Amino acid sequence: MFQHMSFSYYRCDWIHPENEEPVIVYYEVDITGDVPRLIDVFADGHRQCMSVADFTALGREMRRITSLVEGSFYDGIAGLMDGIFFEEGQDRISMTRIAADRFEIEWQAYRPPPPDRLH
Repeated sequence: MFQHMSFSYYRCDWIHPENEEPVIVYYEVDITGDVPRLIDVFADGHRQCMSVADFTALGREMRRITSLVEGSFYDGIAGLMDGIFFEEGQDRISMTRIAADRFEIEWQAYRPPPPDRLH
């Protein structure tokens, strides 16, 4: 699909002692470093798929959100090498570039499906 030309996709593995934070995050990133969609995966297996579209629908007063992360995604990962774990205290983080269809499979699998028709 043409829309993927201007996006990059990343999988972040995050090993940490806290249970409330996700252990894997999938990011969709545009060329300016904005993140229009992301998927949080938690240790117990549940997921949260978020899109800027979810937030822009919330009301006119809210300024239009263009990214789910503060600042540029690329600035945030500047020190991270592809697939190499970076340690900070008890946390270990790795960022791996993934294919667009990998992201879409994760997204489609966990986004609430349209209701089934009765046969």
